Formats: sequence, C-alpha cells, structure tokens
Amino acid sequence: MQTLVAGPWRWALLVAALLAAPAAHAQTPLGQPSLDEAKVQIWCATARYVYADAGRPQLQGTLRCEGGNLNALAASLRPDSLRIYSVLYTPIEGKGKIYKGLKTNSARLTALVRAIIGKLRASPARQRAPARLAGLQTLEKKLTDYVQTGLPPADVAPAPEAAHPADPLTGPAEVAEAGPAATPGRPTPAVVTKEPLLDRIFAPLALIFSLLSLVLYALLRASLSRTLRELRRAANPRELTAAQRQQLEAIVAERLAEAQRPPTPDA
Repeated sequence: MQTLVAGPWRWALLVAALLAAPAAHAQTPLGQPSLDEAKVQIWCATARYVYADAGRPQLQGTLRCEGGNLNALAASLRPDSLRIYSVLYTPIEGKGKIYKGLKTNSARLTALVRAIIGKLRASPARQRAPARLAGLQTLEKKLTDYVQTGLPPADVAPAPEAAHPADPLTGPAEVAEAGPAATPGRPTPAVVTKEPLLDRIFAPLALIFSLLSLVLYALLRASLSRTLRELRRAANPRELTAAQRQQLEAIVAERLAEAQRPPTPDA
C-alpha cells in the first residue's frame, strides 16, 4: 500500500520537474542574455525608436519582443509600412555579413549596434533635423549600455519636435506608403511666392536706363562746359557794350544752371 501511494506522487513530481525544465532553461539570468535574446532587445528598441521618430508610435504594439525569439520578431516587422524589415533588418541581420570573423557575443552585438546606428544616421532627412539626430544619439547610448551591461534598454522616445512622418530610414523621397490624410506632426509646407514675370524682365532694363541717363548727363555737362569756354574765348569783352556783356553773362549762367540741374527720372 505504501508503494502504491508513493508511486503516483513520484510520477507527479517527475512530470512537474519536466514541465518546469523548459521554463527554467529559457529564463537566462538577468544581465546575461543569450545572443538571440540580446538581438531581440536591440532590434525591438530600434523599432520602437523608428516608429516614434516617424510619428507612428501606434505601430509599437505590433512588435513581438517577448521570449527572445528572433524569428517571431522578424515576422512582426514584415508588415509595417516604414519598411524596417526590408531596409534595415534584412540587409543587416538577414545577410549576417557583419558577424563574420567575430568570435564573442559582445563583439557581434557591438557590430550590430554600429550597423543599425550607421544606417539610421545616413538618412538625409535626419541629417537636416538636429532634434532627430539627438534622439538617435540617445538610442545609440541605450544600445551601447545594453551590450555592456545586459540590462534591457528603456524605450527611446524622441523629442516632440523630432517626430517626422517621412521615411526614417531613407528620407522623404522614398516613402513606401503615403496616405491621403495629413499625418500628425507634419510641418506645414512653406509657401513659395514666385516673382512676377514683368518684374523679372523690366527690373534689369530699368537699371540699364538709369546708368545710361547718368552717362548722358555727364557727357552733356562736359559738352556744355566746353561750349561756354569757347564762347568766352571767341567773344572779346572789350568789343562788347555793357548791355551785351550782361546778356552774355546771363546766357552763360543759364546754361551752367541747366547743366548742373539733375535729369528728371522716368516714371
């Protein structure tokens, strides 16, 4: 009877131990993640940053970051319209070229962080936005600290002014999906006012005519001065009467006044 009672309990304990074994194996010590678990944490932190940076934080709920399953995470990245899977994940993680020749997990994870940050920093749209670059630097520090400590990185949320609806990976010219409605946070396009055609044509002509007027005025004044000097030399004051001398002086004064008077500008 004692054997019959002990038997079922022994089997129950054995089954409980077998059921608990996978969970104990999957749970790695804090600060000592496996390579796949570390990759999942790095890619999840990157995806959350990209979604927030692009003004699409609602996509963060689609990520499968639990359990350290890299394939499950990749499957959750595939459908997103920001093309993290095709533009960022596949060239870096899918091909795996960055890991060749590296023998430690720390070296592999460091190479992964460097490749991700380099790809994100290469975006021309991000290069023109200091706030977005600051958010990227914060992400880089979080991931670097994670590689060194093994403690899961906190979510990286960019500053409000850094949110940008354009493609965060390749710039606004290569957005994979653009909806008809305006995305929240989109800056209002600047209105460019074109210069009227007549202004562009007549403005240079007006400048040319002004310069010609000044040149003609200078030439006319020089010509009048020479003419008056010749008149003075030709007319001998001794042979003129007082009235004729006064008349000549009045003519000379009038011509000088006309020469010195500036020309009337055109309307």
